[in-house]
Amino acid sequence: MVSVAQDSAGRGRPRTFDEEVVLGAAMDLFWERGYRATTTRDLEAALGMSQPSIYNAFGSKQVLLLRAVEKYEERVETELLSLLDDVGDGYEAVSLFFRELADWVAKNKYRGCLVVNLMAAEVDDPVIADRVRDYRAKIRSALVAAIERTEHRPELVTARSDLLLAAVLGLHITARTAGATGEVSAMASGIQTQVAAWRNDQLAAAAAQG
Repeated sequence: MVSVAQDSAGRGRPRTFDEEVVLGAAMDLFWERGYRATTTRDLEAALGMSQPSIYNAFGSKQVLLLRAVEKYEERVETELLSLLDDVGDGYEAVSLFFRELADWVAKNKYRGCLVVNLMAAEVDDPVIADRVRDYRAKIRSALVAAIERTEHRPELVTARSDLLLAAVLGLHITARTAGATGEVSAMASGIQTQVAAWRNDQLAAAAAQG
């Protein structure tokens, strides 16, 4: 694997590295292999850093993971969650989000979601569990905000946001376990069909009131 960090010349001089590049390499490694399955040797090879240098720079494997998750979340917000704000009609925004989510999953080699993978494998680690909970809450809040722009029945906003969050998690798990079999696209299409039905229902309800 290509090294992304190199020792500085001269004895006793500190190791220099591009932190963003290193975190990107760590993110990809944890995403592909998982947290526990990633060994120190794996990290050394992927990051181009010795074990002491890794721990001097980041403190621990867990801290490195959390920093990598932070980088991953930034990508998700920029490339996916921002779509929920791009269309005025909330249901149309949700439909766009799921269409692009299926493409994003394929583009990222059907590895699922880094955080969802952690949710399934690291439930006994309270620090990681808290981070996963925060991530799920962030996704749900974005879905709620989108739906609320169009749907004014609070009970439906809550129920539908919860269902869509479950769909996001399920889609990622399917991607991780089924791979490039067409199931992810089929799931996203089914979700879009349901969202379109909700939109039609909301339009009919608004017309009846008006």
